[in-house]
Amino acid sequence: MGYVRTAGMSTAARRARRRAAMVMAALLGVLVLALVLAMASMQGWFGMGGDADEAPATVAAPTPTLETEDVVVNVFNSTGVVGLAGRASEGLQARGFTVDGVDNSGADLEGPGQIIHGPSGLEGAQLLAEALPQEVELVQDEREDATLDLVLGDAWEDLPAPEEPEPTGDGR
Repeated sequence: MGYVRTAGMSTAARRARRRAAMVMAALLGVLVLALVLAMASMQGWFGMGGDADEAPATVAAPTPTLETEDVVVNVFNSTGVVGLAGRASEGLQARGFTVDGVDNSGADLEGPGQIIHGPSGLEGAQLLAEALPQEVELVQDEREDATLDLVLGDAWEDLPAPEEPEPTGDGR
């Protein structure tokens, strides 16, 4: 009987050793996996690691929804210079804007000018302001349409000729 008991104990001891070895191997495997995941995260392989201060490489800009030909502008001359509004309207038309009217204004502006717009004309006013070489003041009023009034002031300078695209070397 001693033989059976000894054989049974050695089997149990072998099972315990095997179980301990499997537990140790599993723990070692989990630690190696955690180390690999931490390194991958630090290298940015998952897109969540790296420097927190790092800014994205590209930023999506809002797509403009308005073209210059969609912007309707009235040009007013508030100075004593004859023909200033007419020359400005020709320069705006050459840049693609739609000029609806040209007239004199009784306003007295000391700066380059103002773009007067309603709430629905804000985007058009910003597009017009970007096309002008001088910084003009944007003024919102209560008009309900998207038309703009460009009022030229004492410091207004004529618009330079619009830039022509440079010809390419292939004869086109």
